[in-house]
Amino acid sequence: MALAWMSAGDLVSSSVSGADYGYALMWALVLSLLARYVFVSAIAKYVLCNNSSSSSIMAGFARIWRPLPAIVGLCAFVLGFGYATYIIKGAGTAFYNLIGRPGDSEWGVFYSAAALVGVTLVLLFKHRQYATFEFIARAAAVILVCSFGSVALIQGFDPVNFLEGLTFQVPETTGGIESVVIVAALIGGVGGSTTNLMYNYFLQDKGWLTPRHRKIQLVDLGVGMLVILVINLAIWVTAAETSVAGSALDDVNALAMLLGSTIGPIGQVLFWLGLFFITFTTFPAYSYGQTKLLMDGVANTFRARGAESEVASEDFEKKPAFRWLQGVFLLVLPLTFSLPVMPSFVELTILVNALAALAGPVIIVGIFVLTTSKKYMQRRYVNRWWETVALLVVGGVGLWASYQAIAGIL
Repeated sequence: MALAWMSAGDLVSSSVSGADYGYALMWALVLSLLARYVFVSAIAKYVLCNNSSSSSIMAGFARIWRPLPAIVGLCAFVLGFGYATYIIKGAGTAFYNLIGRPGDSEWGVFYSAAALVGVTLVLLFKHRQYATFEFIARAAAVILVCSFGSVALIQGFDPVNFLEGLTFQVPETTGGIESVVIVAALIGGVGGSTTNLMYNYFLQDKGWLTPRHRKIQLVDLGVGMLVILVINLAIWVTAAETSVAGSALDDVNALAMLLGSTIGPIGQVLFWLGLFFITFTTFPAYSYGQTKLLMDGVANTFRARGAESEVASEDFEKKPAFRWLQGVFLLVLPLTFSLPVMPSFVELTILVNALAALAGPVIIVGIFVLTTSKKYMQRRYVNRWWETVALLVVGGVGLWASYQAIAGIL
């Protein structure tokens, strides 16, 4: 599942950061992935080890404060719209380049994106669509490891600058996007955001719902995070060492040049293929997950007293409202951002992922409360002191990213 989180936000943030700032912001990537591991691990711990036999994190939020699940679900749905705007545009751009850029380039991207949305709308009628796209996500991960990893090894890297990039530098803005906004985007897009709550439904799909599944869940999460770290570092090194480094990298075609300038035309093909697999996997999965978070959250907020088991057993994706919400608001309407007059793919990606950091602190506080109290957890699985400290650090990082996102955007 963690491989399915290798999103367009990861690729763009790492590429832009490496090209505009070299290795200087690499610490934010490492920090964000560590934060994600701690955060998602805590989510899984509650789902697997709570004392109410609940398999929904939203049911846990309702135990803290009844309106909280609906608030979180609504935030997830709104952010899901934002994610869809750039992911769909990215998928259309990649597909358009892979088929040879026929006709008008600006409208060609829109028509390509529209075709992909149409295919996805057909797939909405397929049961367990969340699990269906995991295989494609794994294929995307393999492509990215092979392409960017090979280039990074061929061109090499500066080990001194690499290590200096882990020393919490925030350089002055030198590229097209503010450095603090990129940091917030890295932490918001890769670290703590509403998308991490979708891990709840992966556990349900796998049937991992009891404490005996905790060990295999941690292994799965750790391996996935390691793969994502390797891919992101390879992308970053490629961008930092390429001939366009130090320029304002604010166009997706310039990202493709990172490989093309090093290993020739095949490099650009690999980039577009990787971007296509990532985006075409991501926007159906995100639209599914964010819609489920909304309906699960609303159901847990407005359920009758003592009806937790009834809500937990509901199959939301079979409800007509689920398909309408997912199809109209997270697929069709976001398609309008693929029109030529809209902001570029890179600009949308950085902005939306920076905004995603705003929801992080509220969710992190909820997870902290749930996993540190015997009121909600089985006694032996209540957070140990070091787990509590880790969550506090993650919460602090989330607050800092939120502040930087607001300050940078305004």
